[in-house]
Amino acid sequence: MRPLLAGEPATVGHYRLLARLGKGSMGGVYLARSRGGRAVAVKQVRPDLAEDQEFRERFRREVAMARSVGGFWTAAVVDADTEADQPWLATEYVPGPTLHQAVADHGPLPEQTVLSLAAGLAEALTAVHKAELVHRDLKPANVLLGPDGPRVIDFGISRALTSSAMTATGMFFGTPGFFSPEQTVGEGVGPPSDVFSLGAVLVFAATGAGPFGDDHTAAMLYRVVHSEADLTHVPDGLRPILAACLTKEPEQRPTPTRILDEIGEPSPQGDNWLPPDITAVITEHTMQLQQAAAADDEPDAVGVGTVQQGPVQQGPAKQGTAQYTSSVAAAAAPVQAPPGPDDQVTRPDWSAVERREPLAPARPRDTSQQRTDRVRADVPGPVFRTKGRMRYAVGALFALFMLVAVFAFARDGAVSGQPLMLLGVAGVLFGTSAALSVARMLTPALRIKINGDGIRISRPGLAREIPWHHVNRVGVVGRGKSQSVAVWTTQGAPKLSSSWWHWVRRYHGGVRVFPVGITGGVLKRRQESRRMHTALHQYAPRAYDSRML
Repeated sequence: MRPLLAGEPATVGHYRLLARLGKGSMGGVYLARSRGGRAVAVKQVRPDLAEDQEFRERFRREVAMARSVGGFWTAAVVDADTEADQPWLATEYVPGPTLHQAVADHGPLPEQTVLSLAAGLAEALTAVHKAELVHRDLKPANVLLGPDGPRVIDFGISRALTSSAMTATGMFFGTPGFFSPEQTVGEGVGPPSDVFSLGAVLVFAATGAGPFGDDHTAAMLYRVVHSEADLTHVPDGLRPILAACLTKEPEQRPTPTRILDEIGEPSPQGDNWLPPDITAVITEHTMQLQQAAAADDEPDAVGVGTVQQGPVQQGPAKQGTAQYTSSVAAAAAPVQAPPGPDDQVTRPDWSAVERREPLAPARPRDTSQQRTDRVRADVPGPVFRTKGRMRYAVGALFALFMLVAVFAFARDGAVSGQPLMLLGVAGVLFGTSAALSVARMLTPALRIKINGDGIRISRPGLAREIPWHHVNRVGVVGRGKSQSVAVWTTQGAPKLSSSWWHWVRRYHGGVRVFPVGITGGVLKRRQESRRMHTALHQYAPRAYDSRML
């Protein structure tokens, strides 16, 4: 949840926008408030797509399909305007992360949670298929984890069972690795296709990886059609039902109702259905919603009006662009300035604006303070730690053994002169190696946290913070044990140099700041590498470069 950006509207339809939830290929998604005070999620189409009549028709279809789906576990559509200059759709707001975010940040879900997730998603698919629809893009990013259970969202590429797809010959829609073999090869797609996707989603929830790997698209498409799903790390209690869902032949897959029968009745959905760390994220989302709603109720919000885009006029002598605070509370509604021939409206930072009479023009923020260099430790985000203490312990024992052998050989008196001198040098080297290995073994693990503020690297009592506005480019470089997070800073940003507790290495104009390659064994290293790529892509989409080696 982030503040609104310059140029974004203050209202959509009858809904006042409070904050920005995200941005996809179709347009922006916002947290909004209805006239009656209910929180909703508003999806607004980009202006360029709104000019595309074929896209408008698809959007009308999405709205109609989403409205036709009932059930407990789909996000209900509360309002929409498909004929507006920028069409929009409002659904219930679910204060929780997507399944993809939750697993990327906190790892695989416990077996009991996956069972509850399976029951909720199977019931959601029952409602979808009852409405004679096929979702066709069930994936972790389209599953929200709410406080009382999951919600299925985004019917953008759903297709009615009785209608033909609005696609060109040879085109397919969906997400590689999560859609079915028949969808991959362009055959008829029906309800069993969603069941296959459900199985892939549950494998991701239980293991942190899809059943067909995470390679490039062509490789995953081939595996979906020709290879068996990898269920090696799926808990034994889940493996039979997931294997049935991922069967290649559509007619052999169970129906959602059959899945519910197989699962039985898991523990009731409630406040404790998710692990504590994900529940904490939901609690934070709820608090942010309350803060945004409280900011919207501020007395200064009297006289709100619609936003006009363009330069901001602040009196006869001051002009500038609208600025935004980094807190969610600053996403409150704009103030309507007194009418004038050239006056425009801006969104002020209520915490920085002095109390004034209603309808008084707002003063601009001090732009020199609009960005903070802090990367807060309490902001949620994935954490990575270095491992390798066992390796240092083995190295220390070997060095000590060799040191003892050298001294024992020297004390025998069998050597003298230059050979004895060489033994002395060897003893010094082995002793130094043993001391360094012991020091590294006892040194607390290095931690790196990726969140919305930036990158925070720390050891107990020590921290280095790299905010995103100081980062020009970031990615994971190297292979195997040599993998590292590399950062290229912007011009004028503080230089990243080594300190006594955090050593860095130069890399093609950037700096290696964290060794991903020593976060565990081979399997753990691969998992942590995937998590790191996902975290950087999620929190730094503009700076993240996935092509680095």
